[in-house]
Amino acid sequence: MRFVLAALLFAALAWSQQQRINLTGTLSRAMAIGGETTGWSIQLDSPLTIDGKQFTSFEISYKNPAALEQLNHQHVRATGRLAHRQGVETDTRPVLEISSIRKAEPAQTESDLIGSEWLLEDLAGSGVIDNAQATLTFPEQGRVAGRASCNRFSGSVEIGGTSIKIGPLISTRMACPEAVMNQEDKYLKALQSVGRFERKGSSLLLYSKGSDKPLRFRLQEHAR
Repeated sequence: MRFVLAALLFAALAWSQQQRINLTGTLSRAMAIGGETTGWSIQLDSPLTIDGKQFTSFEISYKNPAALEQLNHQHVRATGRLAHRQGVETDTRPVLEISSIRKAEPAQTESDLIGSEWLLEDLAGSGVIDNAQATLTFPEQGRVAGRASCNRFSGSVEIGGTSIKIGPLISTRMACPEAVMNQEDKYLKALQSVGRFERKGSSLLLYSKGSDKPLRFRLQEHAR
């Protein structure tokens, strides 16, 4: 039994070490504990959970220290794999071994979205009905609203770094054709399950839990 448990633990550790991790955050020099540090860390824009443990920052290692010097105190996007290193003072500690790192656009904040209105262009890979437009607006801090396809909706929103939580939402109760109502139901459910967002110029991507493809929106020109 002990052998089986040990094997499972080793397999889980090996699997976690092979995970490719993409993240954004602020690069800075790391505080040394007994001299045991790579010298660099990334403070994440939003917490990241791996194997049930939540991380708000990562100690990192990279083959090109000169590149890190140039990116010090800047907002970066990095890709790497989690490893575990042994130290005298720190015992076993996680270190993110970076394969690529570059300067990223500044992290979005809620204030960047207030006053904006977005038109849904793709509903997690299923497209949208042409004559049943769905929208999303951020009228004021902590609030969202829009057209769900047939009905109007409104509700609360919480934004921190790249994380976003929408809902609960309430909506009017007009009846529309079945296909439109089906799109509306799917859209509202997707909004209330989003956990991360990314803004790229005039595009807004919302990533729902359990879906590989995001909700994709286009900024409306009459809005900020």
